[in-house]
Amino acid sequence: MPRSDRSREASAGPSREEAGPADYTRRVVAVLIASFLARLVVVRFLDLTFMETYGAVVARQPSLSFFDQPPLTWWTIAGAMRLFGSDDALIVRLPFLVMSVISGWLIYRITTRLFDSRAGFYAVCAYLLSPLLGLSDGSLAQTNGPMTVFILAALLTFLHIDFAASRIRDNGIWYTCAFLFGCALASKYLAILLVPGLLVAVASRAEGRRWLLRPATYLGLVVLLVPLLPVIVWNAEHGWVSFLYQGARAGGDGSINMARAFRWTLTQVLIVHPLVFGPALYMLYRGLRNGPRQEGPWLLACMSAPVLLFIFGVMVWSSHPLRGYHWASMGYLPLLPLVGAWAGGLAADRPDAARRWLATLAATTILVIGLLMAHVFTGWAERVAPAKAFRSQDPILLELYDWDDLPVALTARGFDPSRTFIAATRWEDCAKAFYAVGDRFRSLCLAGDNIHFTYLADAEKFRGMDAVIVDRYANLDAVRYNLDGHFETFSEDVPIRLNFHGRKMHDLRIVRATHFDGTWPKPRIGAKGRQ
Repeated sequence: MPRSDRSREASAGPSREEAGPADYTRRVVAVLIASFLARLVVVRFLDLTFMETYGAVVARQPSLSFFDQPPLTWWTIAGAMRLFGSDDALIVRLPFLVMSVISGWLIYRITTRLFDSRAGFYAVCAYLLSPLLGLSDGSLAQTNGPMTVFILAALLTFLHIDFAASRIRDNGIWYTCAFLFGCALASKYLAILLVPGLLVAVASRAEGRRWLLRPATYLGLVVLLVPLLPVIVWNAEHGWVSFLYQGARAGGDGSINMARAFRWTLTQVLIVHPLVFGPALYMLYRGLRNGPRQEGPWLLACMSAPVLLFIFGVMVWSSHPLRGYHWASMGYLPLLPLVGAWAGGLAADRPDAARRWLATLAATTILVIGLLMAHVFTGWAERVAPAKAFRSQDPILLELYDWDDLPVALTARGFDPSRTFIAATRWEDCAKAFYAVGDRFRSLCLAGDNIHFTYLADAEKFRGMDAVIVDRYANLDAVRYNLDGHFETFSEDVPIRLNFHGRKMHDLRIVRATHFDGTWPKPRIGAKGRQ
């Protein structure tokens, strides 16, 4: 695909650069390295989130794929843990931090190809300083990290196709693009939402329509499926549960939930960052309005719009208790080059305004990180917030501390690992508890929505054993209600205090249960549990 028109209308400013391409390239490299080192320090002091902990636990046991996610993310975690011989948070996250550097470079290359190197520099800054895209997706061990790398790699490859020429060489580029996009799907199923917009952009050009009529084009579908073979094989052996589970989460009962959709939208503005979200939405509108006559903006807008509309629609119609604040990440990725073009145009017309925009973006993001880290070490927010906000636990650090005190307390209380297993009735508690105890105790998740935990252990092999049931909230009566009939007796033990950097985080409830019956149902498709 040829380079986009760099007119004033496309980038909101002239294309003349104040610095040469080499200068902007050096700036981008410096920013990427500085951001990597800064985030490396920050994540060293934050333990794994619920989802990261879950990934670290399920990655201990090799599997072709997983109940709720495609395999590439958990394989990455497994590889890091085996390579370094540790499941420390920094080790688990390290590959994803490296991926964010690669993603930043790919954003620069894409934006430079479509616009210019100045726009590329601003696009990278917007990516790195967005709390959702750069800090969360770019730092945490979750599915969005590898998905982002492969989407961007596929997009950059796609831009090298000359549809008008229809050369044999372009077939190879097309197949490479298909393979990379298959890897994105092997990271996160939602990446499929980018396909409709991409097809619209291709079909809107005469040479693109001719390309779509070529038989060789559809060999790309075969290539795309290659990275998904483990997913297909595993699901064929397990009743296609991954697709049934993910599809059920978008199902509705006819009700309309505009309040949730409004909350989701407001949250998107905040976590993408208002100074990125605003220009992104504006440039999305411009790209759609100007249409195919500006190839680059049109392609990027077409890829983004269906994703954002679909996720917003799910928030409106789904009957499940979803949050899904990170689901739309892939919809913002194609908009980053457009944000860079907007900022580049602003820098050409009003350099001081562009510097203020970038400085404010950087200052506000750094301030938020600084406040978070200050709270980690001092707990300052607890002193200024209403008392009820911190009554039972720290809502800010709810997910970001490990339960390291759990195995120490269990050993001190004399629990026998040969007769006792660890259990919980929420998948989040299962993840934290199982990660903390490691191989010191056997573990079995007794959650209604126990996702891939179902495949980690056979309940029958725990028949007759006693259990230590951990729970952040439920008392003895609630645990007995949830597990009645599976154990003979229940008794409550003294809670275990969980600490983080010397401060109390929570009192973990402990219930002793005797003589497990060895049965537990598989997760119900459509269960309203995980978000």
